[in-house]
Formats: sequence, C-alpha cells, structure tokens
Amino acid sequence: MIKCNKLKTTVAATVVFAVFCAVFLFITSGGYEQWKEENSGIPDALSSISDGTTCRLIVVANRSGIRDAEEFAEEVIKMCRENSFRSLRLSTDIKGWPKKLDIRVYLRKRDVGGKDPLMRILYEPVNDGEKYDIRDDREKYRMTILETE
Repeated sequence: MIKCNKLKTTVAATVVFAVFCAVFLFITSGGYEQWKEENSGIPDALSSISDGTTCRLIVVANRSGIRDAEEFAEEVIKMCRENSFRSLRLSTDIKGWPKKLDIRVYLRKRDVGGKDPLMRILYEPVNDGEKYDIRDDREKYRMTILETE
C-alpha cells in the first residue's frame, strides 16, 4: 500500500514537472508572443503595392473569425486613413494619399499564400474621373465587400 502511494506521488510529480517544462518552452521560444499577436483582434497590414492611384494591401485580421464584415471593413479603412497599421506605414510623401484601395483580407498571417483570402475590400470614389483621396474625401467613396469563401 505504501509503495502504491509513493508510485502515484512520483507519477503525479513527473506529470506536473513535464507540463511546467512544456509551458516554459512555449513561452521562451516565442510561441506565446506569436499566439498573442495572432489572437489580438487588431488587423495589421503585411504588404502594400501601389500602381499609380490604387494601393493594394494584404491585411491579416488576427482573429479566429469575422462576425460583421462591414464593421471589420470600416475598421480597416479607418486604419488606412489614419495610417495606423502596426507593421506597415503607407508612403504618402511623394504621390500623396491613395485614390483607391484594393484590400485582400486573411484571418492569420500563416494563411497568406496558402489559402484564398477570406474577403476583398474595394474602396473607390463614386465618380472615377474625379481626383479624390481616401483621407480627405471619405464622403465621396463607396466601399464594396466581396466575400471569397
């Protein structure tokens, strides 16, 4: 009976130690930081390509899903106007603010290149011939959301 209790105690201590080591390795290897970023809920732009008047962005949602596509799109457009993405800043010093936005949205950074985008957001002026920009003329723009999945 005493040997059985001692064995149970030893096994329990070994399991607790193994779990502690696994958590320690996860935190120190950067896994926790990556998990925290991927689940922050704050959208971030990974890349931008500008070809004259159109700025094409790849944005990650950093969340498990998007409940309200229109609300999410408005948040991303606002971040574009405020130039407030964490990993990227839009260059506005030479050609000014973009005239159009074409944004492809992925849930996670690891989805880019391996999966189709979750949605595409187009932000364009109602009158294509006019010279508007996304920051100063927001009332002259329309937002179109194309869900690809």
